[in-house]
Amino acid sequence: MADIEKETTRQLPELRERHLPENCREAVNILLKETYGYEQFRDLEIYDDLFKGKDKLSISQGQLIENVILEAEKAQKDGISQVDNILLTAPTGSGKSLLFQLPAIYLGKEYNLLTIVISPLKALIVDQVEGLQDLGYSRVAYASSDLSPEQKAEVYHRVHEGDIDLFYLSPELLLSYDIKHFVGDRRIGLVVVDEAHTVTTWGKEFRVDYWFLGRYLNTLKESLGYTFPLFALTATAVWNPKGGNDMVFETIRSLQMEPCVLYVGTVKRRNIDFDIRQMQIEEGETYDKAKQRVVAARIEDFLDGHKTLLYYPFAGGIDMRLKTWVKPSDWNLVASYYGKKDKEQKAAIVQEFKEGSKQLIVATKAFGMGVDISDIDRVYHVAPSSTFVDYIQEIGRSARDAEIQGLSATDYHERDFYYMKRLHQTGNIAQEQLVLILRKLMEVYHMKGGKTEMIVSLSDFEFVVKLPRTKNKLEYEAELGQLIKTALLWLEDDLAHRYGRHLLEVSPKNLLTEGFVQDKMGDAFAREFKDFLTKVEGEENVYIARLDDLWEERFSDLGYKEFKQKLNNGTLWEGSRAVSVGKHEVLLKEDAEVIRKRMDAVFASLTTLMKTALLKSKGRFDEEELRSIFVEHGMDVRSAKRFIGSLLESRTEEGRSVSYISSVKKKDSNELSFTVTKGFDLLLSRYQKLFGQRIVGNKGDRLLFYCTPFSDLNMLLNLLSMLDCLSFSVEGGGTPCVSVRFNDPDNLQKLAFSDDYHNLILDTNEQIFEEQIDLFSFFFGTDKLTNEQRWDFIEDYFTGMGVEDLKKKFS
Repeated sequence: MADIEKETTRQLPELRERHLPENCREAVNILLKETYGYEQFRDLEIYDDLFKGKDKLSISQGQLIENVILEAEKAQKDGISQVDNILLTAPTGSGKSLLFQLPAIYLGKEYNLLTIVISPLKALIVDQVEGLQDLGYSRVAYASSDLSPEQKAEVYHRVHEGDIDLFYLSPELLLSYDIKHFVGDRRIGLVVVDEAHTVTTWGKEFRVDYWFLGRYLNTLKESLGYTFPLFALTATAVWNPKGGNDMVFETIRSLQMEPCVLYVGTVKRRNIDFDIRQMQIEEGETYDKAKQRVVAARIEDFLDGHKTLLYYPFAGGIDMRLKTWVKPSDWNLVASYYGKKDKEQKAAIVQEFKEGSKQLIVATKAFGMGVDISDIDRVYHVAPSSTFVDYIQEIGRSARDAEIQGLSATDYHERDFYYMKRLHQTGNIAQEQLVLILRKLMEVYHMKGGKTEMIVSLSDFEFVVKLPRTKNKLEYEAELGQLIKTALLWLEDDLAHRYGRHLLEVSPKNLLTEGFVQDKMGDAFAREFKDFLTKVEGEENVYIARLDDLWEERFSDLGYKEFKQKLNNGTLWEGSRAVSVGKHEVLLKEDAEVIRKRMDAVFASLTTLMKTALLKSKGRFDEEELRSIFVEHGMDVRSAKRFIGSLLESRTEEGRSVSYISSVKKKDSNELSFTVTKGFDLLLSRYQKLFGQRIVGNKGDRLLFYCTPFSDLNMLLNLLSMLDCLSFSVEGGGTPCVSVRFNDPDNLQKLAFSDDYHNLILDTNEQIFEEQIDLFSFFFGTDKLTNEQRWDFIEDYFTGMGVEDLKKKFS
């Protein structure tokens, strides 16, 4: 196994020489005026060749648009298989949407070609589509999983009939169906990937569905029998071919864009200055009080004639902090904006901000991509962003109007990194979890008969990552899906990089696949929907359901989330309690009696520990005490925190939410401190009773259960699998699935159970995270740099200079 730590340098993707046309054809100039009302194109500043230096070129938007159109026209000609793809990075405010919208409008008008735009944010999609419709252009539409089947069917019909030339799609929808489903017999002339930086594997912006796009689009060209150019655009991407934080070449590689013509726009924004101050904690003040004081003073200043965007890292507590920062008399001028606000609230806030009735928005990074307000002149950061790239994108939202002088401000203290570290740890994947996921993957492979390709439910891995279960099952499911698919892809990519071939391959499945439904109230649901259901023999009121057909044919007025929510809650059909259940196949690794003794022994030790804690320390105990119990019972110590959290987590009992345990991180340590409340022993006895009812048999026996993902039985099976007493896999249950191809199961098995495997992508991401802290510490920690020097620093970072070299140059 010694070779698994070996890393080879990746070959850089093939770049094509730029051949910029001198100008844009007249027909496109006419469309520019007719559609947008502009008399002429803007200029963009790009680097000529970063391999040779930072010499710059000024090019017109029109030249780039002509380049895109020429590649699309080349793809129409018979016998031409090689079409150049194009990647553009250009700062916020440079008019990137025009660069793909105008070619799409022209290609549709001239050749009846369809342009597909893939965008990661639904809000961004809607904003761009409505923006064009407001301008009077009607041949544009979008589809996302938020639309009902009825609404989507209407859009697809218009695309098929040739009434739509510019079609926006969310990635999860595109990847879920055959392309003919969307486009019918229309020929695709251009595919656009907007916000392409979200394809790169580090940073919180990463969108796992984007990773699949390159493979999907390549396969698509083969199945269609013709080609089309791919045009990818993003505001912020680090060009660093020798470094681990390279975003430009990773995007080209991941989207499989070779051969590619590259346009890297300059990052400097000459109309944005910096006001970075060192926050002093005064005598008798805490850090929080000092932060409150300086932010309140800044806001009072900003409300005097400015339009300000104030970034705060967490949604939780944002409204409470607003009240401590803003005088009551100014509350009407201020609003908050974060992900969990509903669509109507967000739209109203953005509109008020645009019009000026709100002068300051306190926002998380949810207020970001696609928000086009040209007269923001102040951007303030309460703490550093998740990454330096995010920070530059966020400050770029000020002074989009070139006539405005913007200001990026912050009051820095070294303790500000608390926020960044907490964000990084939330939902972060650890090395040990990747190994556990690989082990679970191989366990499912063997349980399902060792087939080369199989469908794997993401709920199989639920307790490896141990996300806190939210009341909203769909939110929980989405977060679980993002996390597990990311982990599987990191495994796939890392192993392919090491071995020079794919040991396993992961592919997404339809949003809704075949699943299982159980109605404990009788057969009313089965009678009504018999055309979509097949009875499972030997099970009471359990049916295999064709969920996608059921949704589209009988519940076409419901959006995807609403359909799933009702199916999860048993409220889909009046007069029934039909719910989505998972088929749990269980393999006993010991006799049931032996397993029961092991579980009882662990529960007894836990009960002693917690009763002592309740008697002696108000329910508090440390991770170390817990760890010793799991060592004593031969359980994988790494699972200890997940085990206890899962066992006693917040749950609903008799209509109320009950939580028996909470945990906090100790200061200056990664260790946890727990607090338990009375009643936990009643919960443990419930599991023991359930065990007695359901877990029977001898070593090697297989059991079969149908239950919901949030049931006590599902929880019990997960706990017993952590104790290595049984293996189980889940099918259906409404949780997202992936298709996994096992190309080398023997090697995967060895890796899963060796102590040597270490994922290098994760190592790189951790290294980049530490570099981000280093970068921010230097950039914010000095007030000796001029505005020009700060922009030089930013440019050097974005064009490949390492952190140590930056510090030497600018200190």
